[in-house]
Amino acid sequence: MDDVTVSPVTDGQARSADPLQTNREVTQRSFMMDIRGAVDAAVPTNIIAAKAAEVRANLVNWQSYLQSQMISAEDCEFIKKFEVANSEEKQIILTKEGHQCAKTFLNLMAHISKEQTVQYILTLIDDTLQENHQRVSIFFDYAKKTKNTAWSYFLPMLNRQDLFTVHMTGLI
Repeated sequence: MDDVTVSPVTDGQARSADPLQTNREVTQRSFMMDIRGAVDAAVPTNIIAAKAAEVRANLVNWQSYLQSQMISAEDCEFIKKFEVANSEEKQIILTKEGHQCAKTFLNLMAHISKEQTVQYILTLIDDTLQENHQRVSIFFDYAKKTKNTAWSYFLPMLNRQDLFTVHMTGLI
């Protein structure tokens, strides 16, 4: 900048008369404040939350998985009903069909390899557990009935290449 005139501001600070310079200064100050704020707030959590919101927005076409016989009609029917239910309806569904819920989620995780769909399933599981932490018992009960541990279904997810999938699995 060749000629930058500075005009007094009522709060005692000087401000550049050049609008581009002023915008750059504001942007720099905002950027610096964002960095400091990001260090105080857990940055990965914010990034993960943003990615989870993106994943939730990409609905899965369960009918195509059913037609290709990658999932059962029972699992398809349940997941379609569950994903559109509100919190109160989910609680009713889980109370009546907790076993089916665990079975469906775990079947979907085991039989679908598309990363975007796996991310969606894990996000649904996490959302379900975040609404009520006691819901984790449906996975433990299902595992007990199938003579497995609840962790055995999730451990393979920790070896996947996608870091979001690994993180969500770790959260669950």
